[in-house]
Amino acid sequence: MITFKKVRFKNFGSFGNAFTEIDLDNNNMTLVSGNNGHGKSFALLDSITFGLFGKPFRKINIPQLPNSINEKDCMVEVEFYISDDHYLIKRGLKPKLFEIYKNKILIDQSAKAKDYQKMLEEQILRMNYKSFTQVVILGSSSFVPFMQLPAADRREVIEDLLDINVFSLMNVLLKSKVSQLKEEEKELEYEISITKEKIKVHENHINKVKKKSEESIEEIQKDLDTISSERVNIEKDLKDIFDKVEQTKKFLDEENNIFSSMRKIKGLRESIEKNIKTTENDISFYENNKTCPTCTQEIVDSHRSEIISEKQRKLKDFSDGLSMIHDKILKVEKSYVLVSQKTKELPELESNLSDMKTELSLNDERMRNAKKRIERLNTEDDEVEVGNLKSLRGDLMDKEMEKKKNMSTMHEHSIVSSLLKDSGIKSKIIKHYLPVMNKLINKYLSSMDFFAQFHLDESFNETIKSRHRDEFSYMSFSEGEKMRIDLALLLSWREIARLKNSANTNLLILDEVFDSSLDSLGTDEFMKLLYSLGRKVNVFIITHKTDQLSDKFEHSLLFEKKNNFSKLTST
Repeated sequence: MITFKKVRFKNFGSFGNAFTEIDLDNNNMTLVSGNNGHGKSFALLDSITFGLFGKPFRKINIPQLPNSINEKDCMVEVEFYISDDHYLIKRGLKPKLFEIYKNKILIDQSAKAKDYQKMLEEQILRMNYKSFTQVVILGSSSFVPFMQLPAADRREVIEDLLDINVFSLMNVLLKSKVSQLKEEEKELEYEISITKEKIKVHENHINKVKKKSEESIEEIQKDLDTISSERVNIEKDLKDIFDKVEQTKKFLDEENNIFSSMRKIKGLRESIEKNIKTTENDISFYENNKTCPTCTQEIVDSHRSEIISEKQRKLKDFSDGLSMIHDKILKVEKSYVLVSQKTKELPELESNLSDMKTELSLNDERMRNAKKRIERLNTEDDEVEVGNLKSLRGDLMDKEMEKKKNMSTMHEHSIVSSLLKDSGIKSKIIKHYLPVMNKLINKYLSSMDFFAQFHLDESFNETIKSRHRDEFSYMSFSEGEKMRIDLALLLSWREIARLKNSANTNLLILDEVFDSSLDSLGTDEFMKLLYSLGRKVNVFIITHKTDQLSDKFEHSLLFEKKNNFSKLTST
């Protein structure tokens, strides 16, 4: 419950530079009187609504609110309690001021003025201007009764009273979220289409590269086959040359052996030739001499003939041996020439062998390079393009999952949205309270001798039936009857607010309700009804009928105008 304690103001409307203060909580019934233009409405209606909501109750332009004589330092302060928390609202013009104090501590003003006001209405007061005026104020030329409000405004008032406007706020936020999700979905669809196009481009590129690679591999493979065939031939030639080298090396060993044998044979020939010469000399000596050279004795002819014969046999043997050795030498020399010719080929063969080994090495290098090219062509796409393609497919999967999640969230939001619509949860709550509302309205109408059955439907359209079951509408009644209906509705809304602890407050201001619409009987019934509200309700009656009503009130406020300034002259 909001318990209003005080309102004080200066340089507001027709009031001057000194603060005027009105106690809003000490008296149950207060009569507020004064002539037209003396400041009654400024003091009770405009000051409170301006302090709380930043705009006057009556249709007055805000720049016209500061006192026209002083023209500055316009200030309104509203003081109230909610439970044990004390609040003070300060709002001014020239200079502009808007401050909210809770338990004498200024609430953070970092937010914009619009957000600061929103915080006051939604988190502290828990009611807006429209709801406040429907439960606190009745009458006045500026007041629009509930029954004259458009259907949407009627619903807004009821939602505030039942404290279910949070569902409307949730629905607004939900719509904003849905709108955001739709934008995100469009963006995701665009990104998905772009990603799919990129994947298609990459796939086409990879296929082209793959085809080109296959063609290149095929060509390289042909070269590789040629190289492989060449290698076989090289290896064959290499083996042939290697075999020749090995064979020639054997000839080299044989050449050395032949040369050594020839030396020995020639040595033997020289020895035989020497023996032949010696033998021939001996024969010649014995043929020509008959005396022994050693002993100088005469040699017997028979003995000399034996010596000569023996020498001739040796000579023949030597000659035969020499002939054999000569033949042997010819054969050996022939073999040596042949072997020597073969061994002369060895350097060339070894050179050819080295060349063939080099050629084989180069062939192997060509083969390795060809294989590397094939391997590179097979793998390079995987390292770059295929990697990019994999990344794009991963992105596509993430985006499609995000889209799916987004759609699921939107589906959930659509379910919640159907619940938050006027036809959803709010409708069920309103439907639940409508019988209570109608019962209260008819109760207050009966207490004012208005004998008709009043009924509001779920769209807050009225049906009013007389005792004879004739149906009427609000606009078909007289002004006095309308006033009774308006009062019954106001009191019903206050009771609903009390039950829901939503827009519940101690303050009730009735502006000129006694001045034209109510007769004496209606006035008495109305006063009885007001007294029945109890001591916790502080009622302020603004009227011009001071003489007729003063005896009915325990407390009064009189406003007068002196020296062009309004003043509160008596309480």
